[in-house]
Amino acid sequence: MVPMRVRRFALSLCTAFLALLVAACSHERLGPPPPGTHRRVGRDISYCLDANASAELELGVREVFQLWSDSTQFKFTYAGKSRSGYGRDGRNQIVILKKWPNELPIGTAAWCQAYLDKDGNITEADILLNAQAFSFTTRREAKPGSLYIEDVLSREIGRSLGLGLGEDASDRYKAAAAGDGFEPGIDPAEMAAYLSLYAAN
Repeated sequence: MVPMRVRRFALSLCTAFLALLVAACSHERLGPPPPGTHRRVGRDISYCLDANASAELELGVREVFQLWSDSTQFKFTYAGKSRSGYGRDGRNQIVILKKWPNELPIGTAAWCQAYLDKDGNITEADILLNAQAFSFTTRREAKPGSLYIEDVLSREIGRSLGLGLGEDASDRYKAAAAGDGFEPGIDPAEMAAYLSLYAAN
């Protein structure tokens, strides 16, 4: 006769193993979406920011959200800091990663991972920042050689709406230099792509 505590221990091990198996099977590999046009579902979009983000970065995030809210039909809101993590979980998140995922090239400074419904519409999108290979700054700090977070996020938010989704824009992100007078904005070509994609809506 097997003692009750041994049976309970065996049951808890089986339960933990099954939970790990389900989590592993449900993980969606990072990478570009399938070919086709992908539009964002819903006009109200809230984002959480990595809990490890600095106050300066947090302010830059808020400014970029306001920039896109003022310029488009979408309303971006800042939902505060949250535990870091990404994946299809019903939340849009900006995550700072000190260990860049193996699925993505290490030379990629940022990546927008979009999650689609059965019709190919974007229901959720996480923005990943590569802190393993790049450093980020804000227009107020302007640390030479670091990428302006306002520029990076502005482009990645465009991707979260379906603009150039799955592309890597690392070579176009603006790096800070002394006295460069950087001011955040939406690239005119990106705005034209937005208008083309959402004009019918």
